[in-house]
Amino acid sequence: MKGYVLGPVKAVVPGRQGVEGASKLAGLFALFVLSSDHRVERDDIAHHLWPNGGATENRISRQLSYLRDGLGGRVSRMKSGACSMDLSDSSIDYLLFREDVRRSRGMNAFERFSVLRGALERWSGEGPLLGLPGAGFELQRTELRREWGGALVNCMAAAWEIRDDEWLLKEAEGLLGRFSVNRTYGERIFLYRLMATAARSLQAAKQMIKEYKERYGRPRDLELDQAIRDIARGAFRHRPAPARFEHPIPRQLPFADRELVGQARRTASLRQYLAQRRAESRGAVILLTGMAGAGKSALANHLCRGLEPDFPDGTLYASLNGFTGEGTSPAEPRQILSRFLSDLGVQTQATDLDALSGALRSRLATRSVVMLLDDAAHAGQVLPLLPGTGTSVVVITSRNQLPDLSARKDVHICRIGPLDRESAAEIVFGEMAPGARRKCGPSVDRLVDLCGRLPLALSVIARRVRGRPPQGVAELVTRLSQEHQRLEELHQPGHDLSVRLALDCSVGALSTEARSLLWQLALHPGPSIDWAATMDLGSVAAGGDTDRALDELIDANLVECTVDRYRLHDLVRAYARYHVFSDADRSIERLREETVRQVLEHQLQNVAACDRVIDPQRSLPIEEPRGLRVVDPASEEEAMAYVDAEYEVLLQGIDLALRSSLRRYVWLLSMALVSYQWRRSRHADAERRLTEAEEASRGLASSIHRAMVYRMLAGTQMRAGHVDLGLRNAEAAVRLGEEQGDVASRLGLARSLHLRAVAYQRGGDLNGAEEGHRLALELFEELGDAAGAAGALNGIGTVQYERGAYDKALRMCDEALRIFELTDDANGRANVLTTLAKIHTFRSERDEALRLYERAIAIYRKLSYWPNEAKTLSRYAYVLVSSGRTQEAVTALERVVMLCEFMGDEGGVQQALDRLESLR
Repeated sequence: MKGYVLGPVKAVVPGRQGVEGASKLAGLFALFVLSSDHRVERDDIAHHLWPNGGATENRISRQLSYLRDGLGGRVSRMKSGACSMDLSDSSIDYLLFREDVRRSRGMNAFERFSVLRGALERWSGEGPLLGLPGAGFELQRTELRREWGGALVNCMAAAWEIRDDEWLLKEAEGLLGRFSVNRTYGERIFLYRLMATAARSLQAAKQMIKEYKERYGRPRDLELDQAIRDIARGAFRHRPAPARFEHPIPRQLPFADRELVGQARRTASLRQYLAQRRAESRGAVILLTGMAGAGKSALANHLCRGLEPDFPDGTLYASLNGFTGEGTSPAEPRQILSRFLSDLGVQTQATDLDALSGALRSRLATRSVVMLLDDAAHAGQVLPLLPGTGTSVVVITSRNQLPDLSARKDVHICRIGPLDRESAAEIVFGEMAPGARRKCGPSVDRLVDLCGRLPLALSVIARRVRGRPPQGVAELVTRLSQEHQRLEELHQPGHDLSVRLALDCSVGALSTEARSLLWQLALHPGPSIDWAATMDLGSVAAGGDTDRALDELIDANLVECTVDRYRLHDLVRAYARYHVFSDADRSIERLREETVRQVLEHQLQNVAACDRVIDPQRSLPIEEPRGLRVVDPASEEEAMAYVDAEYEVLLQGIDLALRSSLRRYVWLLSMALVSYQWRRSRHADAERRLTEAEEASRGLASSIHRAMVYRMLAGTQMRAGHVDLGLRNAEAAVRLGEEQGDVASRLGLARSLHLRAVAYQRGGDLNGAEEGHRLALELFEELGDAAGAAGALNGIGTVQYERGAYDKALRMCDEALRIFELTDDANGRANVLTTLAKIHTFRSERDEALRLYERAIAIYRKLSYWPNEAKTLSRYAYVLVSSGRTQEAVTALERVVMLCEFMGDEGGVQQALDRLESLR
């Protein structure tokens, strides 16, 4: 195929209709030729072929189809909003011209003159893209004429070097008359013609100068101005030609005043991504997004500096001032476009944003630059500045995630979070004398934590530790540990290093609803919160859409979303608590109280819903939820999984209730957690919280519910091995149960008697234990509590088992199992199965023992009752070994190791590992 765009547009393909004239088809062909990699986006097609609007998908597809047919299938199908043309075996005048210009670089003056003359002769005297209408093609024509002007200037420079004055004075004048050029090129061309004239006649040169000054005034080109002054005073001499004119290559990246720390892996990943795009001859747009102070700008600058050698056409930089605070408005894209075009040597009279944007896309379609757009506030600032096609790379930094940008462009998003601990410490240590580093190590570790590993905060601290003795660094740790003054300590007066000021700008850009939700999230005990809790939290504040406010906070990188939970950085939390609203505002104090109650009520209702599934045998005095989102777990596994995810937050909630003197939540939250804690072997947590609950319940709870607190506390202490303490609290529960005579009190008394009997049994008092179990059995049977009666029967059976009366034990436990199987108490059923398995083991009935253990293990596993499952598996393994089934015992013990690791039971892990070692 032969093609022409440097005059009338034309494409000739043997055996095909081809393209010719000023039609849309001709314009589409020209667009492919002029675009980098001959790849055109849908938006560029619409802009150029339908400059007044009216482009539709159908119309664009039709033109592409016509061109595909006319050129023999050289046009690809539209994919990801773009398509390309295969020109690999074509002869196109513009591509040949550009290749000639490229080849001329590095040649000697004679070769360069010859090649550039040939390149200029490829141009038609009628002008490029002849007849193609619209502003888009007019900008393309301007760019093509600029390229022609550059080639002409360099050809004249070569002619001057080889002293071809005849060509400079005669033939060049004919070429110059074809098209108008900008003033920069015009002055350069005049310089060479003036010097050629002066070499022959100073008088003629002086006349040229007179006419030039009358028309244009004093020149801007310094060498032309010098030549005019030399000729005017008769001092002109033949001298080497000025250097070939090239528009200065922009190198605009800011100075980097410190080495980048902790970003080597991320930088390597980004460079790998860019190398892949470059291998595909495609450009790239990278968005570095993260909270204020995360080091986005430093990383972007470092990345772009590393790319400079690979991009010969320069680096462009603009600060978009998206979050610079009061007194500075975000940069207007129009101003940035005008500057970029000037920096790239494009002269245009256009002032319209779309026209300027089109001019930049046209320029960058045939250039390869790196563009750094720093501190963008929104996608509207960025979109007009992006190249259309080509191999340029754009790196954008923003505190916002710019969802509108990624929705419209192919953007590689890289979220910048806190540094790793080692890199964070390196920033602080960097300002210390070598001898001080070892002494200050623990203090620096603590400072790193208090700064949340945020580069901006670490930079402030690095300045502050400079020259401090170890005592001074330790004092700084103490001051930063006070959350209410942490941000003041991270503010460096007289510098732009201030976490508080940086967050002021981020929060100041939020809507009222988003600011309010951020403040409420900071009041939440954390460290994370799920969606339902967030929605309930936001419902406290009047008005607004909580879901939209949450999206706004996520987009602003003030809230981090991980899977299905939301988290605040510690410094964002500190800022939101103390700087979003004034403490002097009484309405805020009321909102604070309402928010805290909403947080705790949401926690209580949800953990209570799980507790009712985990332990349906007990009931807590908790009212029905009103207007709250409450989970509805379908099984014990779901209930346990929910509390697993929320556990740390629930403990923080109890602490919040204690600080807020909300005793009801201290009491009930602690009670609702006990069944879960027992199943996860979190006995230390349970004992501490139940001790707080016991105190909180005084004067608030009825004697029935206070007795329940004592029972839960006693059960926890006995599970932790504190039998004496457990017995004391079980007796307290019995005493409270004996004070009332109603049915509920008597049922509570039966449970307290049963628990006290367990305490007696664990203390070695088997007679007291049997008496207590029988008293409890009598009460349970009288009150019709089948599960309670079965539990008491199992208690009597275990006493008989410990006495060695295995037949009596077997009868009692068989009856207990029969009753349990008529109830929904799966845990009670597993307990009696375990007792029966132990009895059959001592009767040497191993097969039956193994069958019973397997049933118990399956129930414990379904209930997620890790301690009981681990204990039962360990006993099961003993029976397997004695039965010669060693490999099955190994499998059981491996499960024990895993469960003990989950529970943090290091002793249990080691014991199981020792047994495994003996079996292998």
